[in-house]
Amino acid sequence: MKKSILNLGKALNKVEQKSINGGGPSCPGPICYGIAGFGCGTCEDYHALPFECKSRVLVHANCFGK
Repeated sequence: MKKSILNLGKALNKVEQKSINGGGPSCPGPICYGIAGFGCGTCEDYHALPFECKSRVLVHANCFGK
């Protein structure tokens, strides 16, 4: 049973592991954006973040166009 569980999926290399575990560069600023009164950044702050940081923060729906 143990061998069958260990053989599920494929082994990930270091780059793939870091992308899953957030091992990349740290992102500046708060972890939430667009929520007033909670110490979060503004929607403009969110849009100024580097692309790789945008997937690591919480964003209110109001920060996106209608």
